[in-house]
Amino acid sequence: MISTYVESLLGDASDLFDGMSFPKDRYSSAKEYLTDEDEWTTYEIFQKIFRKAKELVGDPDFYFNCGISSATLESWGRFGYFIQLFSNPDDGIKRLPFFNKNFNDTKDIDIIKPPALDKKLKKIHAIIRVKFHDDHDANRDYIGDPYLKGIISFIPAIWGLPPAIIKQPLNEYDPEILFNEEEEFLPYKLNARIEDDKLTIYSPIEKRRKVVGRKVFLVPDIIGGKRVFLGRFSELLNREEDRDKKECVGILITESLKVDDRNILTAGEIYKAPYIILDVTYDRLGFWKKMLHAFRKKGKRPETAHGMIKTINQLREAMIAKNKAYVGLEKANLELRKAKQEIDNYAKNLEKMVEERTVELDKAKEDLLILNRDLKEKVDEQVDELRRYNELRRYLSPKITDRILSNGSDFNKISHRKLMTVLFSDIRGFSDITDALESEEITLLLNNYLSEMIKLIHRHEGTLDKIIGDGIMVFFGDPVSIPDHAKRAVLLAIDMQKKTDQLKDEWLSYGHDLNIGIGINTGYMTVGNIGSEFHRDYTVIGNQVNVAARLESKAKPGEILISQRTYSKTKGIAIFEEAGTFNLKGIHSPVAVYRVLYK
Repeated sequence: MISTYVESLLGDASDLFDGMSFPKDRYSSAKEYLTDEDEWTTYEIFQKIFRKAKELVGDPDFYFNCGISSATLESWGRFGYFIQLFSNPDDGIKRLPFFNKNFNDTKDIDIIKPPALDKKLKKIHAIIRVKFHDDHDANRDYIGDPYLKGIISFIPAIWGLPPAIIKQPLNEYDPEILFNEEEEFLPYKLNARIEDDKLTIYSPIEKRRKVVGRKVFLVPDIIGGKRVFLGRFSELLNREEDRDKKECVGILITESLKVDDRNILTAGEIYKAPYIILDVTYDRLGFWKKMLHAFRKKGKRPETAHGMIKTINQLREAMIAKNKAYVGLEKANLELRKAKQEIDNYAKNLEKMVEERTVELDKAKEDLLILNRDLKEKVDEQVDELRRYNELRRYLSPKITDRILSNGSDFNKISHRKLMTVLFSDIRGFSDITDALESEEITLLLNNYLSEMIKLIHRHEGTLDKIIGDGIMVFFGDPVSIPDHAKRAVLLAIDMQKKTDQLKDEWLSYGHDLNIGIGINTGYMTVGNIGSEFHRDYTVIGNQVNVAARLESKAKPGEILISQRTYSKTKGIAIFEEAGTFNLKGIHSPVAVYRVLYK
């Protein structure tokens, strides 16, 4: 379908398959291989070709138009022989599950409400459910969504009717993943986030962050005696009840968004639903159009019969091949069962011999176990205690370490989101100092400086994340929750600057001044053991961490810069002045910044 549509627009589709691998012993080109209906390919290759086709054509609605083009271009291949047997569009809609199973292995399509006349609309109405397989991420299939709708929309056109109208009240997509990772939306930099039961994005039209959705409960309808979500919802009310119904929660879009004549969001649609619902309406097939279609089919009957026989023969050959494979597997399985029986018989004899020897050893073993049991448990406890202590002391003050160990708690094994405060500091002009001094002198000065800074970090109960050269990263609020984490971070920064003033004389004796810049930000960030099984770091990551790092890079020697959120939580503990609004690298929105005055 894709190749035919591109050829119809550009006259040639050879560029579509450039760089694609193919079995050269059976095919002369990638195009010949990838357009062979008897072959299968991976979903990744399908997506790569699909996206390249859109790029070549330059149509923003390419995916939908490609799907709907299959009616006018008759690009459905051998399935066209089956289509010609349908008496009306209703047959085509009802057979969608059959076609889907033969086209792909990523999703299931079910007819929830078969095509029937809606007297109020005076049109045929049907409801289709699309559910992705458990091993396939729905967010990876976004471009296949309009493609499928285009294919469904063309079905009435086979009988000369206008294309079907398709609404999509429910979506299985996660907006945070879809709008932040799908290639189609990356140019818009939407930065979608779900916080406090609301969906917000950065609007490229209004140049600001805005609320475009909220969490709601999905209310089921009963169809055929089964509960089905079709788009009805109710508001979130009682928090205790909310937790019990979390599997029925979706994200209702409350405001539409259109960019460059493209509908990004449609008000009324619901995301993060258990599946996709397609609401399909189309015109009734009149008597004369039905007769005309039947007359056209008669003229194609020899070709249809020939194609049908060819298709059925190929399906039969595939079934024979599967049956042969099954017979081979059954034979191999029989041989394995026979070998297993022989091993079982040998094992029984061996078991008897081992049992006799085991009786002799059991008594001695039991005595030894009793002797070692208490000793082993004690050693294990001490080793585990030492391991945990060594792990904790890398990051935390002795006071917090003792508190964690006494409570029997440990680092979070799974990363989680949390409101915390992060601090970055850095020695100004350190690269010039390293160029001027010997490595032994630099090591002496830097070790003394870092030793004093770590003492201050422990005093304020901060968590030392990492030391990179002369730079220090500290966060507050985990693994032990600290309500006043923002205040502690600011007080630590003041003490660090004062301690730096005290260390200046030593550095000046080597001919260099000592000044540091500090940046602090408060916000939601991800914290936990992050990394691979071979190397993990207990750290924080996220956009709010980047804000603190950018503020540190903006800080002048001896300066402490904090964000608006940190300032709002630390009023009264120091003197502050507005430093202005900064545009920080990598941060979409300008940040209001304050300066901490400590002298």
